[in-house]
Amino acid sequence: FVAPDDPLAAGMVDALQAEGIRAFGPKANAAVIESSKVFSKDLMKRYHIPTAEYEVFDNPAAAVAYVQSRSKYPVVVKADGLALGKGVVIAQNFVEAKEAIHSIMEEKVFGASGNRVVIEEFLTGPEVTVLAFTDGKCVKPMVSSKDHKRVDDGNRGPNTGGMGTISPNPHYTPEIADECMRTIFEPTIRAMSQEGRPFQGCLYFGLMLTPQGPKVIEYNARFGDPEAQVVLPRLKTDFVDVINATIDGT
Repeated sequence: FVAPDDPLAAGMVDALQAEGIRAFGPKANAAVIESSKVFSKDLMKRYHIPTAEYEVFDNPAAAVAYVQSRSKYPVVVKADGLALGKGVVIAQNFVEAKEAIHSIMEEKVFGASGNRVVIEEFLTGPEVTVLAFTDGKCVKPMVSSKDHKRVDDGNRGPNTGGMGTISPNPHYTPEIADECMRTIFEPTIRAMSQEGRPFQGCLYFGLMLTPQGPKVIEYNARFGDPEAQVVLPRLKTDFVDVINATIDGT
């Protein structure tokens, strides 16, 4: 059972399966949905999966010129690669956006993960996390949850990897769940298959319930921390049975 993001991105499931060992988790070519923000944003654009408007930069000066040209703040600056849940900066103004670009792209605080950045519009609304089991064709969402990311009271501090969770999410109604299944969950699984990257394992949908409807903030290729702590205890089916069905495509 390969749980963290780094080994999934590095191809640990591929390596285990090559040795004839049954392994739960996506192969490296599917785990890229988390390990590259640029890949996931471009996938959503290609397949019309609702997400924030965005631009991608591999040149710090071009990124700074873009944020300087923006009249609307806050703006979100994301390192392209894995950064232990900390590679996202919500910049309230141009100075903060410029500092974020400098630290990610020039100081390389997240190493090579910061070679490219995604700069996107700031979405508002309640956040929802939905973890889903998928065998690459069928997707079975688990119960919803809501995590609390910011360090200080009043959502003022920087992002952490997650500080606590509740489940179910009080904002996630059956009607919204149906809409997410139709516009986000099933289209994402189909898109990955069409790209030749079938996703088998647990796919994490980080969503924002905006006034325009649910949109994807991020995907993770694994169980979320801390969401798994409130979601897994609520499973009715034996966990091993679910894992086997996921691996076997049943």
